[in-house]
Amino acid sequence: MKAPGQKTKEFRLPLAGSLTNRTSGSDSLTPTGGYVGLGVVGVMIVGMSSSILGKDQRFTNCFSRSVTDAVTGQKRIFSIKRPGFGTNNTPAAGEIGNALLVWTGEGTGQKIISSFGSTNSTIYDGTTSLGAITGKCTGITETFVSTTPTLTVTSDDDTAWYYDTGVGVMTQITDGQFPGNNSKTLAGTFAHLDGFNFIMDTDGVIWASDLNTVTSWTATSFGSANNYPDKGIGMVQHRGFLMCFGTESVEFLYNAGLTPFPFTKNTAITQKVGCVSADAIAQIGDTTFWCGSSPQGGLSIFQYDQGISRISTPEVDSMLILAGASNISMTSLRVMGLSFVIVVAANTTLVYCMEEKNWHHWSSAAPLWYKCVGVSIGGTMVNYSISKTSTDGKVYIQNQTGLVWRDDGTIYTAVMQLAPTDGGTKRRKFWEGIEFVGDQEEDSIATLFYSDDDYQTTHNLGTLDLSLPRPRLKRLGSSSRRAFGLAHSADTPFRGEALEGTFSASGV
Repeated sequence: MKAPGQKTKEFRLPLAGSLTNRTSGSDSLTPTGGYVGLGVVGVMIVGMSSSILGKDQRFTNCFSRSVTDAVTGQKRIFSIKRPGFGTNNTPAAGEIGNALLVWTGEGTGQKIISSFGSTNSTIYDGTTSLGAITGKCTGITETFVSTTPTLTVTSDDDTAWYYDTGVGVMTQITDGQFPGNNSKTLAGTFAHLDGFNFIMDTDGVIWASDLNTVTSWTATSFGSANNYPDKGIGMVQHRGFLMCFGTESVEFLYNAGLTPFPFTKNTAITQKVGCVSADAIAQIGDTTFWCGSSPQGGLSIFQYDQGISRISTPEVDSMLILAGASNISMTSLRVMGLSFVIVVAANTTLVYCMEEKNWHHWSSAAPLWYKCVGVSIGGTMVNYSISKTSTDGKVYIQNQTGLVWRDDGTIYTAVMQLAPTDGGTKRRKFWEGIEFVGDQEEDSIATLFYSDDDYQTTHNLGTLDLSLPRPRLKRLGSSSRRAFGLAHSADTPFRGEALEGTFSASGV
């Protein structure tokens, strides 16, 4: 029986939302927390009690997905567990990964080219060595030399290499006019456009090969990205342009048919935003993403399509600053019909969904997504990835027709840590019960937890059997304000919409 003055109210808490709403709490995404044995950052549950390191909302190993009914127009938002990565093959046991490419121009367009090695790298076609290079590989790209499919490779010792089926082995570019052979420090890796091969140096000078060759270079065939006096970072092809990144600017060059250097600048679209490193650039289709800064300081994630926009929130920017510019790398991935920009910031992985325009967090015992590539040809629809922290020397795989919820055989946990709720009043509330709203899954258990002291400590309320039509728990204690959370560790899919329940509020 309720005490005099108590009234029963209903509440509903969406299981999806922004990554966090607190800049001051964003430094808590560190590798020191986690479900013991599973490595989940953000909350540690040991028995019936725990301590939460991160304040406010945290969505780990899950992402928000909005679904709108085309007939009724009704919109629903779900939290969906990210798919995992299995082992595809092991080219170089004992080594870390450096670079990854799907060689689209050779054969059926499905060869997986990878680089492994922490000091000197070896380039692999599947598990077959194409040859070793000196130094650590900084990038693998592809081009056609006339009609010959050709791989190009750059190294951190400023050498460059190529491979084609005619040569049959990795071969160094030895032309004395190639900038790396002429006392220049290379910035990033190759870009290819209109039969020319381009490379930038750290002075912001862009060098072009002779037409239809990777081995011949002319001393006078160069241009400069010098609208601003900054240092060169690297470049990529962006539609019909060379998109050239400096420490404080982005410039665009196009083919004007000039000699000896054929390209010239389009100064009208120069952007006064720099890039932190060539490793912090990623692309999805015709959209380019990078981590950069303005002369006023800070770090943000930017997007360029028809124009430039900042996609990171102040809270994400705070995490980037804490990670440090030299510890940030980026890649991209398409899976489950969505496009993801993956930002590895030191020991934290922040992931942006291009369609949903929302951030979330990935965590695993060893991040397996340093570089990702995909193949969608005929019946082959898979993603591949490598890790730069694991020394297993593996190429990992996501088979989009058979997704798993394990990373290299280890089950990971999705965590939905929600913002505190007070039901519209600070009066003491007696939490009568709570129910999971979402998909039913066989052999699928979720753990419900809460914090009543602004995430200083947490407590485990019990488990919810998601195979039941109405998974729920009752008699959940009392507090004036509470943050609920849900953790899903089963090797099954997960899609949740909300937690809903009732509470009784006291009259005083």
